[in-house]
Amino acid sequence: MKSEQLIKDLLKQGESGQLEFKEVARKDVIGKTICGFLNNQGGQLLIGIADNKEIKGISDAEKLQSEIEKYLLKELIPEPPVMVSIENYGNKQLLLIKVWEGSKQPYIFNGSIYYRRNNRTVQASSKEVSELIHKRHETEIHWERQSCLGVELNDLDMDEINKTIDAAITQNKMKDGTKEPIDFLSYYGLYQNGNFTNAAVILFAKNPARFIPQSRVRIALLEQGKTGDIFKDDQLLEGNLFKNIIAIQNFFEKHLTHTRKFDNKKWERSDNFAFPIVALREGIMNALVHREYAQVASAMSVIIYPDKLEITNSGKSPLKQSELKKNHLSMPYNPDIAHIVFLRGYIEKIGRGTLKIIDACKQAGLKVPIWDIGEHTVKLTFYSNEKLVGATKETANDNDAVNDAVNDAVNDAVKKGMIDAVSDAVNDALIDAVRAIADSDNGVSITQIMDKTGKSNAQVKRYLQTLRNLSLIEFKGSPKTGKYFLTKKLKTKSTAGNN
Repeated sequence: MKSEQLIKDLLKQGESGQLEFKEVARKDVIGKTICGFLNNQGGQLLIGIADNKEIKGISDAEKLQSEIEKYLLKELIPEPPVMVSIENYGNKQLLLIKVWEGSKQPYIFNGSIYYRRNNRTVQASSKEVSELIHKRHETEIHWERQSCLGVELNDLDMDEINKTIDAAITQNKMKDGTKEPIDFLSYYGLYQNGNFTNAAVILFAKNPARFIPQSRVRIALLEQGKTGDIFKDDQLLEGNLFKNIIAIQNFFEKHLTHTRKFDNKKWERSDNFAFPIVALREGIMNALVHREYAQVASAMSVIIYPDKLEITNSGKSPLKQSELKKNHLSMPYNPDIAHIVFLRGYIEKIGRGTLKIIDACKQAGLKVPIWDIGEHTVKLTFYSNEKLVGATKETANDNDAVNDAVNDAVNDAVKKGMIDAVSDAVNDALIDAVRAIADSDNGVSITQIMDKTGKSNAQVKRYLQTLRNLSLIEFKGSPKTGKYFLTKKLKTKSTAGNN
């Protein structure tokens, strides 16, 4: 959903227990309001709107965004998943702050517990505090927080844990005092009373299926449709959540058709996936994060048919199909898993995943995907405009060459002291940004890169500056309408990698 339409929808809804408008950004008022949302059902705070709903906007939005993120991270106890995004309306900028309902209530701000009563933020009464504490005790017995017996530290993937810590600190989503793996896991409730939780196993175990067999994910390519029985490729993934993300991504790159388009003026061919990658990524993340792992019969599958792609997972959606197509608040079924995925950077904007899927498919000229919500399953179906066969070897090699060229440039710059060492998460983000630019011979804007990578405006700008410093990309045109292109240096490196 575009920012302007989002703002219009929020203004139409009006203030409520889960939505509030503020004209100016007073940090103490913001802290109280967000604390109230956390102790209730979550909410959204839109800054830059007058009492009469006139759009005033704010100045220096990027600086304010960073300051508020750090302030809330520091002042709210316990640490919540707070997302602050810049929304554009005409030539004005606003800030939208979103939070889930807190999973570790009661939350405290400035020594007090705040609560939402209708559309007001107030200090919680003793009765409300008691109810919040009781609610927290109930959440502690949720399946993802139960101990997974027999799991030892060496059963966990330390590399994935450290990647998550690095990503969270780099993106200012976590305090610096939790860098040691055990401290990190304890702080986020994944290690309790000497035992690792089920959530810790799903997220970080080397072989989670050994302890939780239903955590497996099936990915398959069926060439003759549902009535056929010939699978060209059929795999059962047994890795942790982050390893499975990579495996599914590789599966898509191997098998999804790349559409081939010729520019009538330039007589050049461009290759793209049959489905927008940003839409597929959001669909996969939703299924992995909101899956009902507690059920022994729990299942998740990703099946590519000749004319469509289906992502199915066990679970109950708290929203109806029609609600998924509107601005909404996320209600994660597995809040601990969702929080860690947020820290890793895979969740950027609360409640916008389904909207990004719809917008990306519309922009690609595809039919709007369909969510089929059953009693115990959720199925998302993407429809293709062409027959789905396999990705071309040529395109796969091109992707590998781009990856290698960016990796080599970054490693060389680190050795020479041109830039500081970057984490694997940041390096992956740099590669994603370059791929987004490489998709078009006509250049891409920051907004287009944000849409393709799923990263925020501030993150994309940081990555672009790093890539420009390495002479891998360049900016052409005016400050307002210009676009980013690959440099001859990177094109030469990637071409050499294919030879």
